[in-house]
Amino acid sequence: MQIRLLIVEDEQEMLLFLKRFFTRKGYAVTGVASAEEAVGAFAETEYDLVISDLALADMNGLDLLKAIRTVDPALPFIIITGAGTIETAVEAIQSGAFHYLTKPFKRKDLEILVKRAVEFGLMHRRLSRMHEAESARERPLIMGENREMQQVIRTVEKVARSDTSVLIEGETGTGKSLLARHIHQTSLRDGGPFITIDCGALPENLLESELFGHVKGAFTGAVRAKRGLMEEAHQGTVFLDEIGELRPATQVKMLRAIQEKKIRPVGSNQTTRIDVRFICATNRELTTDVAKGRFREDLYYRLAVIPILLPPLRRRREDLLRFVGHFVREFNKRHNKTVSSLSPDVWQAILDYQWKGNIRELKNVIERAVLLTDGPMVTADGLGIGRMENRTPGRGRSKPVSLKKAVAEAERTAIRRALHLAKGNRSTAAVFLGIGRRTLYDKLKLYGIETDSRHWE
Repeated sequence: MQIRLLIVEDEQEMLLFLKRFFTRKGYAVTGVASAEEAVGAFAETEYDLVISDLALADMNGLDLLKAIRTVDPALPFIIITGAGTIETAVEAIQSGAFHYLTKPFKRKDLEILVKRAVEFGLMHRRLSRMHEAESARERPLIMGENREMQQVIRTVEKVARSDTSVLIEGETGTGKSLLARHIHQTSLRDGGPFITIDCGALPENLLESELFGHVKGAFTGAVRAKRGLMEEAHQGTVFLDEIGELRPATQVKMLRAIQEKKIRPVGSNQTTRIDVRFICATNRELTTDVAKGRFREDLYYRLAVIPILLPPLRRRREDLLRFVGHFVREFNKRHNKTVSSLSPDVWQAILDYQWKGNIRELKNVIERAVLLTDGPMVTADGLGIGRMENRTPGRGRSKPVSLKKAVAEAERTAIRRALHLAKGNRSTAAVFLGIGRRTLYDKLKLYGIETDSRHWE
């Protein structure tokens, strides 16, 4: 696919130079001398990058940028000027320009800048296509390209239609409840209820009443009999969240319920048969609790017939693009916003951050960014990069983000991810990235990336 450039320059000598230069570099170039011609060309053809002079006869280059942004929010736009000021540069970037270049400039610098801008735009277009492909999916946060997560899904596919107990382990915010619901929805019990019980949210006496029910007069305040949630979940699934918080006495009753499929309401001498499947979750190391006597070993093995460990977000870097896109769409709709892209330094901050709160923390950060962003692109201010850097382990005081370094690191990450997916095949990786093989070879050499296929299997 040939990359299409639209160059807007009212100085004929400069326009001819830019057209010839980029045509020799293999681009399909359209050159116009006014903003009006640029708007007309843009209406007829889809471009991958716009390069515009700031001082045009009929319209300011920033106004042209804003006009094009209303049609294509993700299109990269480079502004060139012979009389640049810091204020104008800041305004250009805030308006969504990819970069601001002052004359005179070196040809090589412009060539490198154009390559980066084009590849940045292609990345966002691929993201948009991913958005569209996933818009009909109900559970986009479960799937992904991460190998550990793919193994989790393969395990779920094998056991979902059985009634076997499943124990989901993982850090807070990794999506344990979401996975539990996914298991229920792909099981034979999908038509039945899915009842969630937070074992750490209630005192022991109230928790037992919630789980097993109680008879009238069983304790102070029990003015009428109440069915327990396990009974309410008949022919469905009981999801016991934070199972590690159960007190020893409740653990005994839970073991009996799982083994015998019978429960005894608080204050009753009669048992009630239940027909439920148990899925449990914990952010604790239950094996450690078992070894220390804090959790019953027999109950652990009853619960962990199928143990599933969810990887933390810091080990799912290749899925960040998918997650961010999902949350941006969700909060655009919820808050009536029009965010469609993230600036390079924002992407770099997201990739660098450790995400101790995992997917839950990422969701909160993206919601804040969408709410604070005025326009189509999330910038460093909207994301709160300084605040995130200060909380990143091993980092000191936050420093200004270098756009050059941010783009380079984003390129390096994208190339490694593409090579991983292509199992080291450079031609296939180039296709994934939407760039030519020669461009990929140059970048591999620039970043010192190993391409032996044994490193990518």
